Amino acid sequence: MPLNAFGAASIQWIGRQAERVGGRLRQAGLPPVGPAVRPRLAALLLLAALLIVVASVIRARPDSSAPPPLAAGELELRALDVGQGDALLTRLDDAAMLVDAGPDALTAGAAIVPQLRRLGVERLDYLVLTHADGDHIGGAPTVMREFAVGTVVHADHDLDHPVMREVIDLALDAGVVVQQVRRGDALAWHPRVDLSVLNPPEPGPEDDNNRSVVLHLAYRASAMLLTGDIEASAEGELAASGVLTPADVFKVPHHGSNSSSTAAFLDAVEPQIAVVSAGRYNAFDHPRDSALRRLRARGAEVFRTDLGGSVTVRTDGRVIQVFLERA
Repeated sequence: MPLNAFGAASIQWIGRQAERVGGRLRQAGLPPVGPAVRPRLAALLLLAALLIVVASVIRARPDSSAPPPLAAGELELRALDVGQGDALLTRLDDAAMLVDAGPDALTAGAAIVPQLRRLGVERLDYLVLTHADGDHIGGAPTVMREFAVGTVVHADHDLDHPVMREVIDLALDAGVVVQQVRRGDALAWHPRVDLSVLNPPEPGPEDDNNRSVVLHLAYRASAMLLTGDIEASAEGELAASGVLTPADVFKVPHHGSNSSSTAAFLDAVEPQIAVVSAGRYNAFDHPRDSALRRLRARGAEVFRTDLGGSVTVRTDGRVIQVFLERA
């Protein structure tokens, strides 16, 4: 990807940093800068910001080869290419969490299990099932039969769904903890990551998509937001609730449908990297052009599993790297 593809994101980043720095100076009670100094100071700040952005962007350019081994202290989000569905692997040091498990047992056996084994994953601390739609939980029983799981997380969507019943039965047979979560809960996944549940609220919406488990991961100076299949009503409620904070890395809701990634929601999240999990030539025409336009209008760089294969995002808490890997 050419370097100038990051131009809009860089400009918006500079603007936001200038606003944030100005606000911090005011909060600190520092005296205002005089008119004689302002032009030179502004030029120096702009040059410094540009240098930081250029350095970060060069390292953030996507690599089309397999990512190198995960380094100590790197947080990784890997959107596995499972076709029209979701399976997000998150790793840091020896901790691993899988958010959703693809559409069916065949896909789990062919695309999820081999990749996790190749990466050396032997145990999942958490298996998070965002909601009871087949394209998100269809492969969960297969994953549970192949890997040790510490805790299954859900939001009590549709426990009568046959796959959810199978998951609960497998968990009970294996002594796996089953945890129902709501907004305000925290998951003790890794001691250096603040992992909080933002959705669903209590009481929450009735439809499965808008009751999706939404997770916010904060690691050093970076953040990630994983959104399941929430749509406009849940996005609006989240934006109005005050619980949203900016996230550098954003898993685009509902595979990039037109009913998600609304303007107010994106204004609150301020994503820099947007990851879309969707199947190539899928019947829903995901991701929709309208959603992509809204993302790009806010300076987000969009990476898609339907075009690039598995999307891996890594950060040491400061610099973000993106890798695209087609199996």
